[in-house]
Amino acid sequence: MLSFERQVVASMITTDDPRIRAEVVSFVGGSLAAMPEFLRAGITAISVGVGSWARARRLLGAGRSDADQLTWLETHPIGLVRQWARALRSLVLFAEQEKLEAAAA
Repeated sequence: MLSFERQVVASMITTDDPRIRAEVVSFVGGSLAAMPEFLRAGITAISVGVGSWARARRLLGAGRSDADQLTWLETHPIGLVRQWARALRSLVLFAEQEKLEAAAA
């Protein structure tokens, strides 16, 4: 998983339990790695593009907080960026709910 993807995934996780957070990040990373190459290439391209933009903003002193950046990604005017964020969100939601249910049992 790319560092920007890891940052976005970490900001999407709602639990504070460090063990569950680590398991969710690991699940998302494994799911991304298991994707067919053509899908992973598209997600990687968007991650690199949006991550570079976010890094450039931070270097210029116009960086966003994690919450603001997540809002920006999920409401982005370019549909592919919104879909990228939704793909990551769906993996995070699935893994987090599974891990929380297992921890409660």
